Amino acid sequence: MNKLKSEKSAYLQSAVNQPVEWYPWCNEAFEKAKEKNLPILMDIGAVWCHWCHVIDEESYEDKETADIINDKFIAIKVDKDERPDIDSRYQKAVTAFAGQGGWPLTAFLTYEGYFFYGGTYFPKESKFGLPAFKTVLLQISKYYAENEKSVLEQSKDFYRELFDETKGFAVKNVNLLNQANDLKHVFAGNYNFSLKDAEKKVKKLASDSAKEFLLHFDHENGGLDEAPKFYYFPVLEMLYYDYLLNSNKESLNAGFFTLAKIALGGVFDHVDGGFHRYSTDKKWLIPHFEKLASDNASGLRVYIKYYSLVKIYSGLRLNLNLDMEEFQSLLLNAINKTLNFLTERLYDRRNGGFYSSMSADVSGELITDDGSFYTWTEEELKKAIFSNNATLSHNESDLNEAEFFLNFNKNDGTMPDGRKTIYFEEDVFKKGNYGKVISLINKLKESRDNRKLPLIDKLKYTSVNGNIIYALTEVYKIFKKNKADTADKNNNIQLNAHTEILMNKLKEITEKSIVPFIECFDKNGDVGRFLGEYTESNLEDNSYILLALIGLYEITSNEEYLTYAKKVGNYIIINFYDGDNGGFYDIRKTSKTPPIGFLNFKEKSILDYGSCSSNALALRGIIKLFRLTGDDVFERAVSSSAGYFINYASVYKHNIAGFISGIMEYSVDKKNN
Repeated sequence: MNKLKSEKSAYLQSAVNQPVEWYPWCNEAFEKAKEKNLPILMDIGAVWCHWCHVIDEESYEDKETADIINDKFIAIKVDKDERPDIDSRYQKAVTAFAGQGGWPLTAFLTYEGYFFYGGTYFPKESKFGLPAFKTVLLQISKYYAENEKSVLEQSKDFYRELFDETKGFAVKNVNLLNQANDLKHVFAGNYNFSLKDAEKKVKKLASDSAKEFLLHFDHENGGLDEAPKFYYFPVLEMLYYDYLLNSNKESLNAGFFTLAKIALGGVFDHVDGGFHRYSTDKKWLIPHFEKLASDNASGLRVYIKYYSLVKIYSGLRLNLNLDMEEFQSLLLNAINKTLNFLTERLYDRRNGGFYSSMSADVSGELITDDGSFYTWTEEELKKAIFSNNATLSHNESDLNEAEFFLNFNKNDGTMPDGRKTIYFEEDVFKKGNYGKVISLINKLKESRDNRKLPLIDKLKYTSVNGNIIYALTEVYKIFKKNKADTADKNNNIQLNAHTEILMNKLKEITEKSIVPFIECFDKNGDVGRFLGEYTESNLEDNSYILLALIGLYEITSNEEYLTYAKKVGNYIIINFYDGDNGGFYDIRKTSKTPPIGFLNFKEKSILDYGSCSSNALALRGIIKLFRLTGDDVFERAVSSSAGYFINYASVYKHNIAGFISGIMEYSVDKKNN
């Protein structure tokens, strides 16, 4: 065993018996590197990451490769879900150095923690235009030994260049403010900029950002015209608010069309519900098969917002062969099945709280067999449809239904190994059609339930749980407002939202799941990084718990939730807020984590990387607190932060959609109230 045996991370635990002498991120590893005068090899990945397991199997479980690593490097393994602070900083370095980041992240560091070389996946043998990993290891070791002094100097220069505040949202020479309980000591800056000023600027910014996004819009498939294809849920939310505040039908049109194409594609799990990580192709047909709880919570929030506007669909120009009721069915199906995935697969019924992810791969299977749990051969489809009998039924209606079903992905959606994803054309949602498919989908689910389940990472991260609870409260609010519209009798999509069943279920789940965070906050003055366990939290943890508490207050009117929301809001301002300039640091200003290497830098970014930035989340939560309480402490924090970030907004446009949406949401709420 290496030094990972005491770690809680499933990703680190999966490497316990590898021949590489792994360390977790710790002082000891860097001290050992200095003592032995060796460079550091750092692997950053996640238990759900397919290619992380590929490099594990090919290289880190290979004794010859491990011997090179153990002889010439100090090896550190990091779980990106557990330590997003480490991941975000070194992702930035690898992206700047190699042109792209991702997982696995393979970074080479000095004993001081400064990056000097790296990439993502390196194959065991040279392929894909990439050098063999053993070759890379030997060359890096040789270069470091022969050029140690220049590597140490240049790595520090690279760090200073990378985090130069004049080139982005970096902040140097952080003034660590006194951790006084009295909030008035936190504020030191100029507050001439107001929330009202931010509202005016953001309305125009949203319009300009939407136009920029739509310049690159894929009018055939939705989303950006690119492959691989990502959801950009914060951008879709921004398009929604652009319609509400700027009456831009083109923005709403693009949002509706994109959500429809995603909900029809193979990136959506039609059998078990939930969104896979992203699409490898332009048509949303073949995904990377991991399913992350955070992606599904973010997607659920966006789908429910658009669903609330579906009645105006008839006035829009969508390139879909569906009327308003049929389009409503399509959105409702995605919402229903995502709810099922989150509350059935990822919810801990006994203790409350939500697990963090479901992997692409099945443990113990060949690592090259990516997504086999989710995909089908034609024979497997037929066997499942015909009650697990390989011989086709002679019943004409059964044959017609099977032919109808199989024809929907006859030509596309085929994996390299010949297996197929399940996807549909919009005609499935024509009146009467989807009813034919429901029973067949249920048969596929029955068949799939007999397969060995991919690994579910049962760590309960605070940020993930806050994100899901927040999303479920948003669903509750909109379903309560539109109870009569939440069941589609034509297509038999029964959500039970027209009764009190779903409403009560969502309320019970969310209230049960928030309790451990409240208890942790009471005991430690911190919501913690993991459910029910005190480990220092970050800005994203606190921001999502704040939004979850506000959501629970809004659906229950329980003042206790608002009381705790104010406490968490104050905690964010005291521990993360930059009182001199505005904005929030991603880790505490006086973090207990040793400031090794890139962790010396207190990051304050507003850029969205797939999901909303932690600054956008903090701003949104504190804006909501100001709306509910009128407390000028919250207004001042928001105003100064909005003023700080808005100066960069015209450059980054839709890449800071989370920030734009947060302020626009405040404008909409104020207008409606």
